[in-house]
Amino acid sequence: MIKPELVQAIADKTRLPKKKIELIIDTMTTVIGKQVGSGDKVLISGFGVFYLAHRKARNGINPITKDAMQIEAMELPKFRPGEQFKRAVRNKK
Repeated sequence: MIKPELVQAIADKTRLPKKKIELIIDTMTTVIGKQVGSGDKVLISGFGVFYLAHRKARNGINPITKDAMQIEAMELPKFRPGEQFKRAVRNKK
């Protein structure tokens, strides 16, 4: 599902205008991104937690040249699904 399909699905269920739904989704992703980027966790009960994780520096291999290289440490966003979300996914099979 891509963003326009998500907007349409929410509009069909809520009968809200698609423009408002798109604004809400854009605002939500912006706020989550800023909060996680500043090191805060964002918990949406029943859905999951967005958080910032630290990846240590490590050695790697350039797939093109096969040369050894150092991959720098970095911060990256992660998502841990909540129990309700996991159950919803499991029950849809």
